[in-house]
Amino acid sequence: METLFWFKLCSTVLEPSQSFANNRNGHPMDKTRLAQLFQHASQIHRAGDPASAEPIYQEIIQFYPDFADIWHLWGIAAQEMGHHEQAVERFVRAIGIGGEQADSLHCLGRSYQALGRLTSALNCLNQALEKSPGNPHIMASLGLLAQEEKAFQRAESWYLQALSIQETFPQIHFNLGTLCREQSRNTEAKHHFQRALALDPGHWKAHFNLGLIAQLDNQTQQAIDYYEQALRLKPDYWRAHWAMLLVLPTCFSAEEEIIPARNRWLAGVEELSQNFHPQQAKDLEETRHACESTTNFHLHYQGQNDLSAQIAQGRLMTRIAHLVFPGYDQPLSCTIPKAGEKIHVAFVSSFLHGHSIFKTHSGFIIHMDHKLFFVSVFYTGTIQDESLKRVREGSDAFHAIGAQSHLLIEAIRVARPDILIYTDLGMDPMLNLVSALRLAPIQINAGGHPITSGLANMDYFLSSDAMELPHAQAHYSETLIRLPNLAHCYPTPRFERAEPPAGSERLPGDVIYCNLQNLIKLLPRHDGIYPAIAREIPNARFWFIVPGENLGTTFRTRLERAFGNLGLDYETHCRFFPPLGHYQFFGLIQAADIILDGIAWSGNNSSMEALAFDKPIVTLPGETFRSRHTYGILTHLGITATQAQDLDHFIAIAIRLGKDIAFRTEVSRTVAAEKHRLYNDQEPVRGLEKALVALVG
Repeated sequence: METLFWFKLCSTVLEPSQSFANNRNGHPMDKTRLAQLFQHASQIHRAGDPASAEPIYQEIIQFYPDFADIWHLWGIAAQEMGHHEQAVERFVRAIGIGGEQADSLHCLGRSYQALGRLTSALNCLNQALEKSPGNPHIMASLGLLAQEEKAFQRAESWYLQALSIQETFPQIHFNLGTLCREQSRNTEAKHHFQRALALDPGHWKAHFNLGLIAQLDNQTQQAIDYYEQALRLKPDYWRAHWAMLLVLPTCFSAEEEIIPARNRWLAGVEELSQNFHPQQAKDLEETRHACESTTNFHLHYQGQNDLSAQIAQGRLMTRIAHLVFPGYDQPLSCTIPKAGEKIHVAFVSSFLHGHSIFKTHSGFIIHMDHKLFFVSVFYTGTIQDESLKRVREGSDAFHAIGAQSHLLIEAIRVARPDILIYTDLGMDPMLNLVSALRLAPIQINAGGHPITSGLANMDYFLSSDAMELPHAQAHYSETLIRLPNLAHCYPTPRFERAEPPAGSERLPGDVIYCNLQNLIKLLPRHDGIYPAIAREIPNARFWFIVPGENLGTTFRTRLERAFGNLGLDYETHCRFFPPLGHYQFFGLIQAADIILDGIAWSGNNSSMEALAFDKPIVTLPGETFRSRHTYGILTHLGITATQAQDLDHFIAIAIRLGKDIAFRTEVSRTVAAEKHRLYNDQEPVRGLEKALVALVG
């Protein structure tokens, strides 16, 4: 709240007019008492305790129900505690009494945005700006609204307009930082966060966001330092507390670093499980934000069996979920549909737009038998595109929820589905708490992120019969459902639209080996495969995609060491590409000769797309689902010649493909002849239908 606003309001209350000296029933209130109440409320509110200020505002309102400014402050208190429905009521009352004041319209718009009512939010903010032209605070809020809608260019325009009016506005620099971070423009993001701190050294959220950037860029200790600084400034900033305890490296310099990092994360989960018990409404709301701002995504790339770790986290999330959203811990009975009634199946997803989840999971929605099933979708993402349009048109009911967990819970409660299927658990932190609740009689993890949830209320896990080992149930807390074939109805890749990326040129005689995986999937224990191949094939070239500067530096250092151990120069053999657009990614595949699969985490989408170009893929299956994707895909095609038994065999196959052109051509021809079996396969959809009917009984 702005200091000038408080000064004016204090002056009004300390010298109240006759209308403030008496309530509407004519009963006087002592002026001194009124001033004391207001000063006390303002002091504790401005000190960061809106919950304690609330009852004082309420007492004043009981005597002076037409005091618009107190309604406004009472609304701000509700807003700061996350009670946006109450905030809306109070701001509307303030506007009804005092007219359309810019401050109240501005705050009303912000609460509408928090409730997901974006059109109402935009209307209020535009009206506020009309009342107060050139107000940088309102421009900042318009930027935030555009940013939530993923209208990044419009958001940046609002922020820059605000800075042109008030360059020393730390919150605008902070907002620009979050905008740049969301677009992976991390160098610019760091600049704006650091500028925010230069203007406001106490801006704990800027420290926190610098920690997020450092963590993503594999600067783990620096991230911890930023989180600790945020906590020194605001000890009850639980997002920083959770992030500090649960931070994980994105890429390891050496194999020996993995177990200590893993143990540190497990200790953090134990610390939170034993000692974190929020009770107050304010703490619960901040705890919700903490749980919904982080995942243990990077834990799963360490090549370990994560069942016990997932169960430990699942217990923590379930306990917190029942504190934040009480009343969703009881079993629900599933009513057996009568003749002619449909089974209601609901899908929850944040990524049913032009994303890999659309490719692997939208077929279940679009091609499910709508004569047997009523199919609804709860979309928690914000991106709107043609892929999402197909999902919308292919469902019986489509609910655009956005990133609002309480709205999602309420919408599911009203819809009362028989079966609730989460397509991408572990990818969107907003679903951490929601998925821990019992919202439907039958709840299913659909494996878009191929890791068990560890949640007691998640009943089943959808996997691929072609990709799982016979004893795979031991990897899951859920009951495993093995769908036929590859467990997806994958659309045919539009390979004719491939665009060669810059740097994909080659010299005559080069043999191009391409690894299509994110570098976080490549573990130090496997670095030796590249120089081992290069030693036998001097003109071997290895292509990698680098998602971040420091992560790339870590990986380059590892390759320099691995190649150096064999007396080779990694720079001669390795080329690194920045993140690529979809069709440039296709162009990279098209320009390559041989695809080297990730070993601890095998390619699924990338292998499905590489095979559309008839490329041979070398793979080494492991124990877990996520290490056996390409194995299952190649087995489905009847291709076993490029499936390795161990690391030495992997290297030998890669060398043979590089040297033996006839062998490489034979594998490519087999792929070309059989690849039609990979795409638009509806047998997994029929398998899911059969399983769901059996579950309902």
